[in-house]
Amino acid sequence: MWYITITEMNELVNTVGIGSLIFSAGPVARAVFFVLVLFSVISWTIIFKKWRQLKGIEVRGDSFISEIKGSGSLDRLTMKDKDDYENPFLKLLSIARKEAAIRAKENQSMNVETIMAVKSVMQAVETEETTKLEKRLSFLATTANAAPFIGLFGTVWGIMDSFREIGAKGTTSLAVVAPGISEALVATAIGLATAIPAVLAYNYFMGRLKGITSKMENASIYILNQLTR
Repeated sequence: MWYITITEMNELVNTVGIGSLIFSAGPVARAVFFVLVLFSVISWTIIFKKWRQLKGIEVRGDSFISEIKGSGSLDRLTMKDKDDYENPFLKLLSIARKEAAIRAKENQSMNVETIMAVKSVMQAVETEETTKLEKRLSFLATTANAAPFIGLFGTVWGIMDSFREIGAKGTTSLAVVAPGISEALVATAIGLATAIPAVLAYNYFMGRLKGITSKMENASIYILNQLTR
């Protein structure tokens, strides 16, 4: 009967490092490792960049709402940080003022129709900015879903290699079965190590995006109130 005891597995781990296991693996296993590591590197790059981006937007949003609540005029907000083209809150203010100015040229006062028009263009900007902020988050979701299955493929392939070696050499010694089992275990570990941070980051960023969207909606209300005064 073929089996590996816990003691034998501990000896294997102590004598062979993970790096050695990866480099000594077969071409299929190495391809699985490469894909998983690539997914992991891209995911972590997105995580760091997205964290900085959302943090900056949140700070801008808090500052904008605080100032518009305490400001009696939109002119000061328009001039402040006017070169900050990545600020969605300033974009809301800019598009709202432009729409209001167009309506004013057409000799329309701030009636219900004008208010609805301004509100509509701000909602369009909110949707566009939310879509931009969600960019690349889908890759995290893809990694979270795909990485465990890629790791599982590597696991299955490693087990198949072990059985092939047993059949070819007619023995169940540790030296025969260990390489395939090792590849299988490493593939599983890397798959999980890639997927877990991706799914946690995706859920975390989606929660922060909801908060930013809520801030943009509040900013739109304050802008509209200022325009109707």
